[in-house]
Amino acid sequence: MKNLKEEVSSFWNWFSENEKALMPEVITDSLIDKLDSKILSLGDFSWEIREGEEKDNMLVISPGGDLKLLAQTKEIISSAHNSIFWEFQYYKPAKNWAFRFTLDNYDVKRMLDASEWEYVLLKFPDGTYDIIIKAPSLASLPENYRNDAVEIVLESSIGEKLRLELIKDIEIVNEIPNEYWGKQTSIKFLKDQIYELEGIN
Repeated sequence: MKNLKEEVSSFWNWFSENEKALMPEVITDSLIDKLDSKILSLGDFSWEIREGEEKDNMLVISPGGDLKLLAQTKEIISSAHNSIFWEFQYYKPAKNWAFRFTLDNYDVKRMLDASEWEYVLLKFPDGTYDIIIKAPSLASLPENYRNDAVEIVLESSIGEKLRLELIKDIEIVNEIPNEYWGKQTSIKFLKDQIYELEGIN
């Protein structure tokens, strides 16, 4: 029976052999299923294919919102073969986006617009943050769907790694609490604020 290191090596060998067929413009449903099966055989991870930042395509093998798995996905990606077509990432990177997205796990797919959301960021001595989010467009959704929507917005805005490492508690409100009134900022500036506070260029 293969150990995990051998499984990871086998996965990247398979990926390299099939990298052209895995490109988003030509990938088949059966190959998507096979890729999914191979990644899940490595652990309880999420994955996605998206447009690359420096190359045409990016494969993300993500901890799926579980901070404890971040070291494992980093180890898996560190073993990736060099490719002229693909780049690889061990968490979902931040996006350049318009703050509009589809919530897929709603009974009926619906487009949501987060561009009018506001937030207050509260920093603690241990270097983590709580965030209060005013998201009136979520008011009609059940709580679990509101939580899913906020996770999408946070991951898309600052990337999954910073979301998991820095933001500990999220409060979704219809109105900013009185004690924080005047300190709220457009959600569009969350990345800039986090980067400034954390000294990230």
